[in-house]
Amino acid sequence: MTGLDPGEGAISEPQPILIGSEPLGNGPLLPPGLEISDDGCGAYLADYCVEIPIRSAGVRAGNPDEVRSCSTGDDHEPAGSLEVVAAPASAPSSGSIRVRIEVEAGLQIDGECFADEVMSILRNPRGWQAIDDVVFEQTDGDRSDLRLILASPDRTDALCHPARTVGRFSCRKQDSVILNLMRWESGTDDYSDDLSSYRTYLVNHEVGHFLGRGHLRCPGPGELAPVMMQQTKGLGECEPNGWPTKDES
Repeated sequence: MTGLDPGEGAISEPQPILIGSEPLGNGPLLPPGLEISDDGCGAYLADYCVEIPIRSAGVRAGNPDEVRSCSTGDDHEPAGSLEVVAAPASAPSSGSIRVRIEVEAGLQIDGECFADEVMSILRNPRGWQAIDDVVFEQTDGDRSDLRLILASPDRTDALCHPARTVGRFSCRKQDSVILNLMRWESGTDDYSDDLSSYRTYLVNHEVGHFLGRGHLRCPGPGELAPVMMQQTKGLGECEPNGWPTKDES
């Protein structure tokens, strides 16, 4: 299994994590004179970062296009290692974006269910597949174009390193999208009544970065928030939205 950084081997033990400007682990993580911003999304040497504040309990899914959590229990025992979810028997077609879906071992998540939800989002006619004229196909082979990983907060920190995800963020790093389990299960306050749309947003936002898109701002009061807006930092005057808007086509 290829790691996240060039030349890195199989992912093994978690790497040191930055909390503020103090490293946990052995040795300094920053070049001399470089300081880390107090902004939790001020990622160091990361492609992108999404700030995801911890929200209160009491989430319920209210979207008719429900995106299931695929949870099988509450007693997660994350093992650190990643398990590849088996893909359908059909081989990916030529020119498709091959997506390998992985779930951290020990999480109380049905991997096949999670993969079904992710692929449904990616293949939805409202999503990137139609806008960018691409085709997403699931694979479980060694050759993939995109790794989409669901991991515990600690493992997310390790996989996103040197981005400062501090147990609360998700990230896109090179050819990988790492979704934080806590966010997948809990969402944010702005989506407290529509967790399905939050999960849709989370997948589409990070995969949008993989496709080369940057962040956008709220276009105006009452408008749908662009999916590439950092909605988890707040919606401003926009309305929550999990799909690419006309301005992102």
